[in-house]
Amino acid sequence: TIGERVRCLTGWLIEELLALRHGNGRAMVRIYGPITTQGRGATVALNFYDPQEHLLDYRRVEELANDERISLRTGCFCNPGSSEMAEGLTAEDLQAAIGEGTGITLRSFVQLMQKRGGKSAGAMRVSFGIASNFADAWRFVQFAARFRDQERLAIGEATFDIESCRIIRDGS
Repeated sequence: TIGERVRCLTGWLIEELLALRHGNGRAMVRIYGPITTQGRGATVALNFYDPQEHLLDYRRVEELANDERISLRTGCFCNPGSSEMAEGLTAEDLQAAIGEGTGITLRSFVQLMQKRGGKSAGAMRVSFGIASNFADAWRFVQFAARFRDQERLAIGEATFDIESCRIIRDGS
């Protein structure tokens, strides 16, 4: 029963997200992986784009979702090669990043990929599970719809400084 409910929530979410369009008819969302429930689990990886097809900063979208008490997972893809395939990163893109030297950070990599055709170095993920219900899916679609006709510059970039983050392990 849980598996069927989660499959139905995932399928409904995908259909609704794919239907979201800007006033100029361009898609608001790019979904990675199957766009049906066949051959997919309950996690939907996606990115938002503005009316001119510029990528919206997924970290900024996460901040805005957090303000609405919506929990998203964001970041780079875990599997080597996944991001390259999903966003069409080429050998030339990666060589450009390597050419930046040892000082390249996640922030500078993201900015470099933006300059190279608005490509992303990651995405956001919506996941359904045992506690998920239709209200959760509906709320996310309503949140997503607010990006209709919003320019990338109006949305802004993430406000946290990735370079000042540190990992705390074992209480130290």
